[in-house]
Amino acid sequence: MTPFTPAEQEKFEKIKKLVFGVVKRMDNSKQLNVKRYEDLFKMFENNPDLFRNWEVLHDESLDSTIQLFALPFEEVRMPQIKNAADFLGIPLEEYIYYRFNGQEPIRSKMEVPVGFVHIKRVQQILSKKNHYSLDNEERSLKTNQVKGESKCASLSDVEAFALAAIGADNAMKEFLGARSDNEQAKLAMYRQIARDGYTTLEDITPKEITSTTVNTLNTYLLASGIRSDLINNSLKTNFTIEQDLRK
Repeated sequence: MTPFTPAEQEKFEKIKKLVFGVVKRMDNSKQLNVKRYEDLFKMFENNPDLFRNWEVLHDESLDSTIQLFALPFEEVRMPQIKNAADFLGIPLEEYIYYRFNGQEPIRSKMEVPVGFVHIKRVQQILSKKNHYSLDNEERSLKTNQVKGESKCASLSDVEAFALAAIGADNAMKEFLGARSDNEQAKLAMYRQIARDGYTTLEDITPKEITSTTVNTLNTYLLASGIRSDLINNSLKTNFTIEQDLRK
């Protein structure tokens, strides 16, 4: 067994400080993880050869080195993760810059969470993906959303998330309103275009909530005995309220 050289001793202390700086901030299991690493580094101090083998095995990287075990109902919480990330100097949120063709890059409206995303390669592109539709007339009765062959004309979840990330609120109001399931806004948009040749978001935004999807969800909640304020704060649907007014 060869004792630590001064350089190895300095590296050992730095790694030990880094490991415990992270573990103590994130250990939420009655300090069991801290005890585990205390025993590990005590063993390294008594046998430097074990530390050298451990260091080579992990290639001086902590990506696969620091492992935390959590007891049931004692998982690591977000404030602890934020504390450990600040200690390591790792930002959890960053501004996102998009591809652009002009002079100024396009930046996200606010900082967004960042991390690794594993994207699986799309298969059968020619047979499954090389198809599009410009027709949006085939719609569901419950949600008024496009379906079947017309579904290609809808806005996907990923596209909606992308619009939210860059703060494109007006685009979302258009794509998820007049061009989605809101029949009244859709008719107002068509009427404006037919009359003036153009339309604006203010002209096609109805004063009351006329989204079919929202009204359907509100009806399901009321049927389940859950009071909802999605449409109004009463226990009646819009259809029932309109029927009462006619009477």
